[in-house]
Amino acid sequence: MEISRMTVKGKGFASAPPDTIAISLQLEDIKDTYELAMQHAALALEQVRETLLPLGFPKKEIRSTHFSIDSAYEHRNDFRGENKRYFLGYRYRNDLKITFGNDSKRLGEILLALSLCEADPEFSVYFFLKDRHAVEHALLEDAVRDAKDKAQILAAAGGVMIGKILSIDYDWGEIEVRSRVYAASSKMAYDSAPMIDLEPEDISNSDTVTVVWEILNPQKA
Repeated sequence: MEISRMTVKGKGFASAPPDTIAISLQLEDIKDTYELAMQHAALALEQVRETLLPLGFPKKEIRSTHFSIDSAYEHRNDFRGENKRYFLGYRYRNDLKITFGNDSKRLGEILLALSLCEADPEFSVYFFLKDRHAVEHALLEDAVRDAKDKAQILAAAGGVMIGKILSIDYDWGEIEVRSRVYAASSKMAYDSAPMIDLEPEDISNSDTVTVVWEILNPQKA
């Protein structure tokens, strides 16, 4: 005997205050030779390390997420008006990241120090949840509850009852639990006081599940 089914999508919402801060740093410049680019990249990295060490970040806690040295070119018109490619030198890029507990005072101290660093890093500040499981669980529970509420409303309107759950479908995609709230260059010289006191909103997200229920007494529909 074929089972009558009802398929309902439920949407769940969850939020929580961030508990961790990440600062992404970008060191980048162009030098005439490959050797000079390497030397300057090493010098800039050391300047960042010296800046962050007094703030509680030893070398091992300043993680490099990307490093590259590539030939750099630009296109411009020559004296005949023809567009040509000109070699500029070698561009190095070193992306770094530090993380620490959510502390607005410490964040202000770190941003101030970076603004004075001779390496002139560009940086972005992210607030995120270190332990995402609690939010993920709350999100999925809310989505299933929402699907059940909708199914009960539809069943009542149709004069039937819902039985057992036959399947729950969820795409298991990555739930975003971070937000970027600030990006700047150290060349701004940290002359804006409001940058020190960054209070992020709760990190919110939503997700969807698809639930299939058995329909009881469908003949009454």
